[in-house]
Amino acid sequence: MPIVIAGGPRLDTFRDTLRLVHDALERGASGVDMGRNIWQDEHPVAAIRAVRSIVHEKHSVDEALELYEDLAR
Repeated sequence: MPIVIAGGPRLDTFRDTLRLVHDALERGASGVDMGRNIWQDEHPVAAIRAVRSIVHEKHSVDEALELYEDLAR
């Protein structure tokens, strides 16, 4: 049965958001359902693409953060 994490508090940094996603997947989650940590971000499209890179492309937190920063420029 797939496990998806959902909800949670507003995190302090986008790195914290990516770490949450990465750690959840490492612990067996199949995906994430995110809200405020994406939509309240200054660059929501870059944020979605960075999270997607962890979920679907198995990127590390650092790789995803680099993608986010590149797209947010």
